[in-house]
Amino acid sequence: MRPLLRTLEVLSVLELVSVAALLANLATVHVDGVASALGPAHGALYLAVAVTALLGQGLLLRTRLLALVPVFGGVFTLVNVRRETRR
Repeated sequence: MRPLLRTLEVLSVLELVSVAALLANLATVHVDGVASALGPAHGALYLAVAVTALLGQGLLLRTRLLALVPVFGGVFTLVNVRRETRR
């Protein structure tokens, strides 16, 4: 697998885990400490996925644009990276 696709895959999984943890915290006990710690981490991961997808060479336009979608960007990027790996 190309290093760019592997990087996007790892960042997308991390972003997906962070948003799932934030939503689980919101739906259950809503501990402010969890939200204040994970919020900036999730934001940084979202930006890392978006910038990597936008500046990476050789990616499909679909992968670049769907990486910018809030909340679901990690999932869309992960799916598109796996498709690009197969092509």
